[in-house]
Amino acid sequence: MEFTYNGKTYPCQIRRKQMKYIRIHVREDGSVYVSAPLHVPVSVIQQFLEENAAAVANRVEAVSAQKAAQHCFADGAVQYFLGKKIRLHYTDRPCHTTLEQDVLTLFARTEEEAQHAFRQWMISHCVELYRKVGREVYEHFTQAGYRVPLARIEVKDMTTRWGSCTASSGRISMNFRLMQYPVECVYAVFYHEYTHFMEQNHSKAFYRILYQMFPAYDKWDAVLKQKG
Repeated sequence: MEFTYNGKTYPCQIRRKQMKYIRIHVREDGSVYVSAPLHVPVSVIQQFLEENAAAVANRVEAVSAQKAAQHCFADGAVQYFLGKKIRLHYTDRPCHTTLEQDVLTLFARTEEEAQHAFRQWMISHCVELYRKVGREVYEHFTQAGYRVPLARIEVKDMTTRWGSCTASSGRISMNFRLMQYPVECVYAVFYHEYTHFMEQNHSKAFYRILYQMFPAYDKWDAVLKQKG
């Protein structure tokens, strides 16, 4: 059996069981199978699949993307740090993760361990950079005559945003994954979020201030959109 969503066909297997309702499962390998009562016709199962096609297809794609991302952390795989390619190198001896030229040496024996080590290394570097950039942007705004707070920076792992601003508490949250992009992208997100201290929307007034403070915003925002 199979179903189609957005022009793509997804195969699935049926398992008959002593049960009352039809249920769809997406396995860790991305395969789909349907548990169905013994008496339910195939046509009803097919209809159930089609009614839930969007949710199932999205789940399959998410699992596939996760698997692909994990393979990006194999020994010798290429990652990005501040817009530049770096190559991962495993060592079986405990050590600090170290970048020399374009080789990042990390203590890892599996892709999961490498991903964890890379993540921790990125977070440790982004804390220092984000504080530096955040203060620079703050000083630029104050020098331009805008009253903004010196934001409290929080580093997070976000899947749908590069940053967010909580104007009421003077806090800016930044995605640590920005460290994979050129530093200009980090500045672009900081300028965007600092502008929200004055305009909590994306109105013309918001963009007027943003472009005044960071004229190259569209260029670096486009880089994030193209690669994101």
